[in-house]
Parts: sequence; C-alpha cells; structure tokens
Amino acid sequence: MIKQFFLQILQYNIRKSLRIQESFLINRKVREFNIVTIQKQDCNNNDLQSFSSAHNFFHLVKNSSSQSTTCIYINKCLRFNQWIVETAESDICLIRILTCNADDKTQTLRLLNIYNSCSLFTTFTEKFLIISRLNELLKNDCKQLIIEDFNLHHSH
Repeated sequence: MIKQFFLQILQYNIRKSLRIQESFLINRKVREFNIVTIQKQDCNNNDLQSFSSAHNFFHLVKNSSSQSTTCIYINKCLRFNQWIVETAESDICLIRILTCNADDKTQTLRLLNIYNSCSLFTTFTEKFLIISRLNELLKNDCKQLIIEDFNLHHSH
C-alpha cells in the first residue's frame, strides 16, 4: 500500500515519436513522478522494451497490439503489491492503485488512461465508441481518475 497522501501523475501525448518518448522517459525530472501516462504512442513492443534506462525506473502497462495508442509507466518505487492491471486495451489502460489514508485504512484508486483516435475517416459513431466503453469501465464504487485525450475538438 502507498503510505503517502498523494500520487504524482504526469500525462503526455507523444505524437507518435519513439525518439521523443525515449528522451522524455529518461529525463531525471520525469522519473520523480509515480505514474506517467502516455497517449498517441506509436511504438511496437520491441521498441518500448528497448528503453533500457527507462525500464530501470518504470514498469510498463500496455496492450500487446502494435495498434495500441496508450500506455502507463509505473515508477518502480511503487511495489507490485501496490497496483494491479485491470485492462490494457488498444486505446484504454486501466490500473488499480492501493493506497492508505491518514487513518491507515486501505483505499482504492482506479486510473484510466484513454486515447480516442480521430482521423478524416472516423465516423461520428466511431468517435463516441470509446466514451461508451468508458461508461462501462466507470461502473465501480471506488475513486477514479481519468486521464484522456478524446480528440473531440477535431471537426473532421
């Protein structure tokens, strides 16, 4: 269980650049965060696993698909018994984090990292499929934090 009263979480949209993702993750300031959520990453698993220095500091939660657009890096200062992967889909990663409040009572926080892909060929219905999936995942009693890039501002 996390015995601190806050988590430091950083979100970043990589814009499909493996070079940016790698340099970002090895930055000393980034390594101070407990959790780093990435959207629009466009890397295959071999590339992600090759960040040897980044993987010295972070555990990677990601769907194995090459089409995956989200991932979560969990700082290794959080032990394995402090977090659980609930789902790792192509556009959604969801982890459950176990924390302790000031009274030493266990609490659960669910962290969802979501990316809604959008292109010229995306239909209105397709744009909102991710929101429907989000509604399914939010049916839970614990505290939840959504980190997202829905791309709803695009007019195409």
